[in-house]
Amino acid sequence: MNLLKDRETGFTLVEVMVAMAIFAIVIASGFACLRSGMGLVENARHHTRAAQIMQSEIERIRSLPWNNVIVLTDDADVALATEFSGAAYDAYTMRRVVSGSGDERVVTLGVDWTDVGGHSHTRAYKSQYTKGGLYDYIQ
Repeated sequence: MNLLKDRETGFTLVEVMVAMAIFAIVIASGFACLRSGMGLVENARHHTRAAQIMQSEIERIRSLPWNNVIVLTDDADVALATEFSGAAYDAYTMRRVVSGSGDERVVTLGVDWTDVGGHSHTRAYKSQYTKGGLYDYIQ
């Protein structure tokens, strides 16, 4: 009778194996969620950097007098500003397209990059400029 009582207090090998399998599934799911979350953070970081690059260039163009705005090349690759130098910004390229005529110009900036997974992304920003507009006072 004493032998039967000792046998009931332990776990069987099958119970231990099932518990280990459940634990492994939970841990693997946790790592998959962590990897997915880190990918989302990296994607958000790229979008933020692209927005900062474009905002900097748009502000630079806004500070130009009208005579300098009308001579901007129609379709050109643009070098990133010096504050965006370094390894963190090597993946980004910016393109500027200027359209319009007369006293009106539309400047479209596009920033392209490739993420760690090899997927290409583009973010664009468009701004309209007119002669005698808000920023034409700088000479």
